[in-house]
Amino acid sequence: MILVLTTEAGDLSHSRFIEWLNYYQADYMILTGESIFRNETEIYINKNNHLLVNGRNLSKEVRVILNRRWLTTDELPRIVDDKKFNIGLRKTISSEIYEFRQFLDHSLRNAEWIPKIDKANVNKLTILHKAMSCGLNVPDFIVTNNKNALASFMKRHSKIITKAIGNFPRNFTENNFLINPIYTKVIDTNFINILPIRFQMSIFQELIIKKKEYRILYFNRKCFPVELLTQENEISKIDSRKTDGNEDVFRIIYSELPNEIEERIVKLMETIKLNIGCIDILQSENNEFYFLEVNPVGQISGYSFRGNLDFEKEVVEYMIKRDKNES
Repeated sequence: MILVLTTEAGDLSHSRFIEWLNYYQADYMILTGESIFRNETEIYINKNNHLLVNGRNLSKEVRVILNRRWLTTDELPRIVDDKKFNIGLRKTISSEIYEFRQFLDHSLRNAEWIPKIDKANVNKLTILHKAMSCGLNVPDFIVTNNKNALASFMKRHSKIITKAIGNFPRNFTENNFLINPIYTKVIDTNFINILPIRFQMSIFQELIIKKKEYRILYFNRKCFPVELLTQENEISKIDSRKTDGNEDVFRIIYSELPNEIEERIVKLMETIKLNIGCIDILQSENNEFYFLEVNPVGQISGYSFRGNLDFEKEVVEYMIKRDKNES
C-alpha cells in the first residue's frame, strides 16, 4: 500500500498526486493530522508494533510513503471559547499528533519514504555550505546582528537582500499588523541607518541581478526544470512568491539546464540524502548560475502543470512499481 501523509489546508500539491493514484487505481491511503485532530480517523497501536489506522495494519501493508506535510495548526477548529486556553489546548493536541507522526518513522522504517521525516526540514545555512562543496555557486552572504558589519557588507555589494533564515509555513496577524517572514526584501542604506547597533540576527545576501530564474523539481537523481519568467512583471522581479492577487502573475515554461549544473544538483541531493525536492536557481546577467535553496516539500503542482512536466505522474508511477515489487 502507498501511504500519503499530508495536510488538508496547507498543501496545494498533493491533489495532483491523488489524481494520478486514482487514475492507476493504486492501493493507497491518505492520512492527515487534521483528521486525527477531529477524531475522524481511528488509531490503534500496541506493544507488538501493530499500527492500525481505520482498521488497516499499516505496519504490515505500507511499502511506500509520500511524505508531503502533516498538520496546519492555524486551520484547526476552535475547541473551547476561551481564546488563550483554546490556543494552548490546540498546541498541546497538535504536539501529540506530531509525536504520532514521528513514531511512523520508526514503525514504518522498512517502507520507502519520499522524503524521510528527518530530511523534510533542512537548514538553509547548512545547505548553502553543502551546495558550495558540491561545486554550486551561491550568492555572497553574511548572518549578523551588528549594524557596522551590515554596513560594511552593503558597501561591498551596493545592493543586498534579506530573507528568513528558517522555513516559515505562513504569515500571522498581531494587533492589526501583518507579519510575513517568507518574502525576500531589498535592503537600502536608509534602512540600515535607522537600525540600532544590535538588532535581531538576520541573513543578508548580495542581490544577483537575474537574467533567468529556474525552479527545478527533483526526484531520484532526475531534474525537471522550468523557467520562471519573473522579469516580465515588476512585482515578481525580486521574489517570485509575491503576487498582486493573480497567482499567474508570471509565466512558467519548460526549460533545460547545462549538464554540469544538473550533475552538481544531483550531487548535492545525494549528499544531503534527499530523494525529492524543489530547488531554486538563478542565472545572472553574466550567465553564471547561483544556487539559492532547496525545499524538500515545496509547492510542486503549479510549476509541473504550467511547465508541462507531469512530475506527479513520474513519482506516482515509481511508487506503484515499488509497492508492487515489495508486495
